[in-house]
Amino acid sequence: MNLLIIHCPVKPFSETAISDGDFASLRDSFEWCLCETNSIHAQYQSSGIGSIDSIPYADEVLVLMPTLDIRLIEIRVPLVKNKKLQQVLPNLVEDEVLDSIENALVYALPPLPGQASSLRTVAIINRSWFYWLTKQLRGILTQRIRLIPDCMILPLQNDSGVLRGNAGTCLAVQENNGAIIYTWHKTAQIGISWVEQSDTEQLPSLLQNIKPSKWSWSWMIENSFAFSRRTDVGAAGINLLLAAPAPSKSIKKISLDWLINPVAPLAHSLSQNTSWIDRGLWITPARWAIYAVSSIMLGLGIYASWLGIDNWRWHRNMELSAAQFLTPEIITLLAQGKGNNSITEVFIKQATQEARNKGLPTDADFVAMTGKLQQLKTALGKESINNLEYNGYYIDFEFKPTSNLIDAGEVIKKAKDLGLVVANLGNNRYRLLPYSGLGANT
Repeated sequence: MNLLIIHCPVKPFSETAISDGDFASLRDSFEWCLCETNSIHAQYQSSGIGSIDSIPYADEVLVLMPTLDIRLIEIRVPLVKNKKLQQVLPNLVEDEVLDSIENALVYALPPLPGQASSLRTVAIINRSWFYWLTKQLRGILTQRIRLIPDCMILPLQNDSGVLRGNAGTCLAVQENNGAIIYTWHKTAQIGISWVEQSDTEQLPSLLQNIKPSKWSWSWMIENSFAFSRRTDVGAAGINLLLAAPAPSKSIKKISLDWLINPVAPLAHSLSQNTSWIDRGLWITPARWAIYAVSSIMLGLGIYASWLGIDNWRWHRNMELSAAQFLTPEIITLLAQGKGNNSITEVFIKQATQEARNKGLPTDADFVAMTGKLQQLKTALGKESINNLEYNGYYIDFEFKPTSNLIDAGEVIKKAKDLGLVVANLGNNRYRLLPYSGLGANT
């Protein structure tokens, strides 16, 4: 696997740029480093500086936002649900913000283990700058992305790694357009950053004995990798991208506009550098595929229901028509529920008996039935019938047992192809019905 570390540019000091929200000049100022990782350490592969579109793909991305652009403070919060907490946070930190609170985005970091739930660290970010950064980050192709303050990868002052001298210090320095930016990792979730316009180091007395580390990939790689592998709630749950307000659910989701121009989740739009493994690429096709399959299933359900109703109506009309020609005696027997035969089947048997009384040939006569049986036997390739019983209306027969018995389904299918109806009685026995099974429930 590989890890991509991105160090975002510092927000312009100019008030004009902040108010106008025009940060296009910084689009090519994202520093990045690609590392090959295993379970133990990360190894440098390549690095560069440019726009998000020029950054390579990685399995995991850790984005470092300058702490100078974030204010981290610790406050007391009410014990309410996270959704409600996000609503009341602006009122709780209003006195801590010099500018209008409407220009700030406030987000509560996950609680630290062992700390009171009412004591939380809150991140305050310029809204315009945060939205511009997240808009740029939408173009990253990755399976996992996190945005954290860059002070979080600095070790704490009493960290054993700092004492060994192989993890940098809790204080880092960076030059930006002639100004010197200091970043200090004060506590587990608190970091402070400030700007000095003079080349002379002017550190607080608390930090006089600490030699600042200059921001460089040499120590940032190991520190970023170590942070990405942390599993404690106070660090693993930090992701400033969650501060972006979730899209509200509205009727637009089922409107025609949404079908024509659907909006993807977090990214809202795909980057120009798409990939077949990018989840966002398949959101719209998957949605339309679901619509298509649902429409087909709904159509098939409606069609099957219509066929069932139409079949019932046809059968009902046949029953009503046949009932008009039944004798009173037979109608009485049917009304008393004697016998399992349908009205149509009883009518056909009555009509057959009347034709025989008049000396007329019928399809249920022995000669006609044996002729049909001969056709079926020839089509199946059978030489002889082992047993045959005729009751005046249908023939029960049994094929002569052989080493290669014919499947009952094949017999019924072959009879259907010949326009005949054969019912399976089991044990290699079958029943041939007259009139192609008219009125019989097989």
